[in-house]
Amino acid sequence: MTVQETDGATLPGAPDDADDASNPEPPTQRGRRRRRWLDVVIAVALLVLVAVGALRWLDSTAYVVVVLQTAGPFVLIGLALLTVAALLLRRWWTALAVAVALAAAVAVAAPSFRSSTSPKAEPDLTVMSANVWIGSANATQLMDAVRFHSVDVLVLIEATPALLQRLDAEGAGDYFSQREGVARPGTFTGTTVLSRYPLSVRSAGTDPAVEGTQSAQPELDVTAPEGTVRLKVAHPTAPLRGDTVEWRAGLRALQSWRERLDGDEPVVMAGDFNADFGHPGMRDLAQGLEDAQRTDGQGWVRTWPFAGNRLPAFVQLDHLLSRRLPVVSAGQVAINRADHAAVWASYALPAR
Repeated sequence: MTVQETDGATLPGAPDDADDASNPEPPTQRGRRRRRWLDVVIAVALLVLVAVGALRWLDSTAYVVVVLQTAGPFVLIGLALLTVAALLLRRWWTALAVAVALAAAVAVAAPSFRSSTSPKAEPDLTVMSANVWIGSANATQLMDAVRFHSVDVLVLIEATPALLQRLDAEGAGDYFSQREGVARPGTFTGTTVLSRYPLSVRSAGTDPAVEGTQSAQPELDVTAPEGTVRLKVAHPTAPLRGDTVEWRAGLRALQSWRERLDGDEPVVMAGDFNADFGHPGMRDLAQGLEDAQRTDGQGWVRTWPFAGNRLPAFVQLDHLLSRRLPVVSAGQVAINRADHAAVWASYALPAR
């Protein structure tokens, strides 16, 4: 039996391949599918940002957690961008959920943008803390910053004998009449305090069992004309991979020192804390104290990393914490060949 070909005819029951091509998916169905995918993408991004932000309340020594706890500003920026994206895409309910998370993040960040400095015009004491990167910092720039800000007390973290020689060549020996602490060559553990006012050592701060760190963390009295200030230097171990337990122990030791304070004497804790306020240990340590940069309402302060790092500075590891010392002004200064920015603050001493 022969099947005859017919022009333009299709045998009954034969599949029509042209039907699929001529009947594409309706636009409304494609739109709904696209919107569902947008909702999924936004929801996943929201969950990731909220999870990272929530880590600030997890007191952990897990390396990944410690690193992610410094990402608070990026969480805030990410939520803001996600809110704008949801609004532009007209995903109203999704935008509402993102906006609620954004509001919570803003509430957490708001105190660091609100200034509460003292209106007093003339400061009584200016303190600067500089991590000099195992003595490699540019001594000329550092002394220029000291003179420009009329620094009375300079705390040098990771001080070395070679750096002190370079500073003396730039006039540090004439500018500062007092010097205490220890400078150690080729290591991050040296700490030296230079002062225009008399210094009295309470503790050398060199016992790792007490300090929780190999770095020297001296405790001194600074006798300024307007009164005496108790100064404690801080330099816990950096939270590098494998060192986070020791890092947390260092923060806990500084917290214990703060808790042992008696009386109501003015106090300053200065140094490279290797932690920011995204870390629970830093917040516990700073309880009852004022951070000079936060008190000055400077918002997102970034003191690390600078020289020798491809990343832009994104986190505040260096702090000036105080008690009974109103902050007049504060700031930070980047120094060549130093991986941390120096932080400084001017204080008004309470009337005697």
